Amino acid sequence: MIVLRASVIALCLGLAHLPAQSINGVFVGTVMDSSKAAVTNAAVVIVNSSTGATVFRGTTDAQGSYTAPAVSVGTYHLGFVAPGFKRTDIRNVGLRVDERVQVNAVLDPGAVSETITVSGEEIGQLQTESSSISEVINVAQMQELPLPGGGRGDDVLNVLTLMGGVSAGGNGTRINAQQISINGSRTLNTEIAVDGVSILSGTTGSITMMPAREAIREVKILSSAYSAEYGRTSGGYVNAVVASGTAEYRGALYETFRNEALNANGYFNNARRVQRPRDRYNQFGGKVGGPVRIPKLYDGRNRSFFFVNYEGLRIANPAAPVSTLPDERFRAGDFSGSRIAVRDPLTQMAFPGNRIPANRIDPAARKILGLVPLPNTTGTADTANGRELNNYVNPQSVDEFIDNYTGRFDQVALEGRSRFFARVTHYNQGRPAAALMPGPLNNERGPETQVFLVCQSVRFDSHVICPV
Repeated sequence: MIVLRASVIALCLGLAHLPAQSINGVFVGTVMDSSKAAVTNAAVVIVNSSTGATVFRGTTDAQGSYTAPAVSVGTYHLGFVAPGFKRTDIRNVGLRVDERVQVNAVLDPGAVSETITVSGEEIGQLQTESSSISEVINVAQMQELPLPGGGRGDDVLNVLTLMGGVSAGGNGTRINAQQISINGSRTLNTEIAVDGVSILSGTTGSITMMPAREAIREVKILSSAYSAEYGRTSGGYVNAVVASGTAEYRGALYETFRNEALNANGYFNNARRVQRPRDRYNQFGGKVGGPVRIPKLYDGRNRSFFFVNYEGLRIANPAAPVSTLPDERFRAGDFSGSRIAVRDPLTQMAFPGNRIPANRIDPAARKILGLVPLPNTTGTADTANGRELNNYVNPQSVDEFIDNYTGRFDQVALEGRSRFFARVTHYNQGRPAAALMPGPLNNERGPETQVFLVCQSVRFDSHVICPV
């Protein structure tokens, strides 16, 4: 069985002069001279330190204030210039999801050709202007840890319970997204979004798909007091942002594996003299990003960037489902050991000796019984019905595969006044169930395919989510 699910974000909302804080941040501040007087019409330029792209270019107002809305998460250099003053550069200022960071500048009298440079990590006037209670997950640590997961990127959720006020159901290697509670909220009230788009199923509350953890740039948990734009939920809000390319070509390869050759056999397998089953886990992938360059046609330095990630997962899960199957007596119609009388459907009279004559057993039923294996272990006695329960064990390894592709394109135009990015994530999996018995009567299910397309456009003065 193949199930195809497609989700295309086709919502076009032109919100004039409304910055998108759900996936971006905002820089605000005031430019003053050494006497604390406001400096009007001072030029403000904000450059992404990783890509070299100018994301904002503007001037201060009559109060010396400026606002740079809808700026993507990252690290930035801010430059301030005004006639009659030395240029001031504030470098390496970090901006996270849904942050409103205030960066004030003080200009000293002098020639514009002179520059004063300070580090954004050291200046004391940096502060976050937000009343929301939130916490950012350390993605670098998350990527360096061998976190097992479902291969759909939901291994990112395994670190959520390390945050204060977060609890979840499931086991230590696969958090149940339907049972996440933040600050005591109801479990199905937690919202999880990637690039501002919900990835939860509207019917079950489970995660439909999440990019691989190597494709995630930042994950932020908003636990309370967040703004109205995060409507939709009365619980916590988990906001993830996909990584983008930088000014230099960078990439990485990674792999996490497990193999039964490194493990001892289990106690119960040894007791039943069953060989060690295949137990394999192989999670591998790679990522690459950088500027878009086409020799002799296009040079996208400081303007166009790409990022691509692929992650594959190959698993052989050991399983030993237990079933109750009819023994040879029951197959032959001999129910003499049972206390329940077997009656003739034609006469409603009990069969003599509680045995069904061989010529009364339906030929189709006999064929079906021939496909059912005989019991292979001593079960639990059911004296009331004269049978053995849980008398068949089917040790096996269930093969599972997952392929997860994520691609992102970023474009900066008009010196930061227009910014656009598009992300496409494709996800394909095959997760069969463990067979209760071998043969055509097993209950295995086939592969499942999910395709997600997301296109999102961000302008200087508006935020638009548009169809692909």
